[in-house]
Amino acid sequence: MTEASRPKILRIGVIQGGKIIEEKLVRKRGSVTVGSGVRNTIVLPAADVPKTFSLFEMRGTDYHLAFTDKMSGRVSVADQAADLQSLKAQNLVRKSGDTYHLKLNEGSRGRVSMGECIILFQFVSPPPEPVKPQLPAEVKGYWSRNIDWPYTSVFSFVSIAMLVMIIWAKQIPIVEREVSLEDIPDRFAKMIMPDKEKSEDEDGDGAGEAEKAPEPKKNKKEEVEDTGDDGGDEGDSAAVAKARTVAMEKKVTGRGLLKLLGAKGDSGMAMGGAVADVFAEGTVGGDGAGAFDGIGGGLDVATAAGQKGSRGVDGAASAANIKDLGTKGVVGGAGRGGPKKAEARIVAKVSSAALEEFDSDSRSQSDIKKVIRRRLGGIKHCYEKRLKRNPELKGKVVIRFVIHPGGKIIEVEIVENTTGDPELASCIKARVRAIRFPPADGGETAVVYPFILAPGG
Repeated sequence: MTEASRPKILRIGVIQGGKIIEEKLVRKRGSVTVGSGVRNTIVLPAADVPKTFSLFEMRGTDYHLAFTDKMSGRVSVADQAADLQSLKAQNLVRKSGDTYHLKLNEGSRGRVSMGECIILFQFVSPPPEPVKPQLPAEVKGYWSRNIDWPYTSVFSFVSIAMLVMIIWAKQIPIVEREVSLEDIPDRFAKMIMPDKEKSEDEDGDGAGEAEKAPEPKKNKKEEVEDTGDDGGDEGDSAAVAKARTVAMEKKVTGRGLLKLLGAKGDSGMAMGGAVADVFAEGTVGGDGAGAFDGIGGGLDVATAAGQKGSRGVDGAASAANIKDLGTKGVVGGAGRGGPKKAEARIVAKVSSAALEEFDSDSRSQSDIKKVIRRRLGGIKHCYEKRLKRNPELKGKVVIRFVIHPGGKIIEVEIVENTTGDPELASCIKARVRAIRFPPADGGETAVVYPFILAPGG
């Protein structure tokens, strides 16, 4: 496509205070918006202009100039110049709502006044795209000239050699041989197979008789039990028990923790300490009155029906229940087993009055209220959470938000907060930002919505 056959593009300039503050070429054919919002194609730094206004609308392949009764200017179309008021009087423009539309061609140009700003426009041939600078081939050189050939050769040789060794190693089979007893070191073999103990002949009555048949080997416990029982009177059980106790004391003397417990007696054993308690004869009977001697206060032993300890718990006459195990003076009644007082539930009321502000040409107030009422649960949750901290919290939170034609909320701000709780207002603001509305044709919708908060019964 030659430069002459390409369609012309829109050139826009902005004048404010007698100075050109911006000039822009719209290379991509599409609608052009102006206003104080940062998302517009042309941003007008003035307070008396709308936030966004579609000044040039693309319909099909042609541009249409859009203006309202508050705007003034002069436009040249088909070599005929006329101001905007004359075009409206001659019915040369098409009216849609409060907006007038004028079809433009590539020969159109003109100016439009919006508040303090004057917008100039015309259609011009697109300038050629700047050529990207490129280095000549002599300067760039070739990739082969930048290779370090000695290093590359050595690296390639080593890599091939290592690859060959890996392939060769994988071809060698691994032979697994069973480990025999001869392969185990002696120190480990003794742990696995201890030396056999020599059999001992027993002394006693019947010497000179025929050789006795071999008896099974006795363990150490049986040998200790046989100590002092050399054919004596089998009925003397007390002597046998005493001899067994003395032999056991000699075995454990000075070993492990028993060496540190108690005091040694005449036999060399800790007879008066904890070891004596271990080997002393005891009984499961008795009332256990001295079982807890020396322990701090708070524990008594009940020995008969009707007796009570210091905690007030009955004795042997009744069995204890799980709810009887509590102690007096426990904070909050923990462990008493009694019913727990139910916590009072916070109830909040969230309502709304009429919309304080509504600006839309595509949505109705009833549709917006219907969507927000379905989302009041989130607003109520924010209020109930803060109401637990301040039961007297109430008031009104007014939120202003802008709905995109696609249904997403693009701007949210807090207009008024009479509750005095900034965290509550921030939570409601976040809940409102998450609301999604059905898509609608037309422009953006600005809404100021009040939420009235009051504690419930």
